[in-house]
Amino acid sequence: MNKILFILILGLSFYNCKKELKNQNEKVEIKAEKSETKKELKFSLYNSTEFELRNITVGLPDTSLTYDKLEKQSQLEWINVKSAYHYGFVRFYDIKNRKYYIQPIDYVGETPFEKGELKFIIKEIDSINQWFELDFEYKNN
Repeated sequence: MNKILFILILGLSFYNCKKELKNQNEKVEIKAEKSETKKELKFSLYNSTEFELRNITVGLPDTSLTYDKLEKQSQLEWINVKSAYHYGFVRFYDIKNRKYYIQPIDYVGETPFEKGELKFIIKEIDSINQWFELDFEYKNN
């Protein structure tokens, strides 16, 4: 009788330990999913000039974004991207089909943004010399 009681208690103990271990694994998976969803970078482009921009290309580390047009004093919708630096490749054309672009050499020593909101801002445009000023705003949410 004592052996049967001992085996029954031992069996219940193993069952409870297995159930507790399963619950702990589920908690770990849920925490991992929540931290993954928080790690997200939203990107947008803002045209603060008085010029309409056409055939726009923005090169980010993991993707290339293209847009047909960006009106003066307007912003594109936010888009989720993996990562981006505070500057990058930007090319566009004005209404007279003149090309403007910035081509970064490299990102050595730079740390990419991987979460929050990053907005490239096209500021002053010099149509005579075909250059423009690129600025950025970053919010770490």
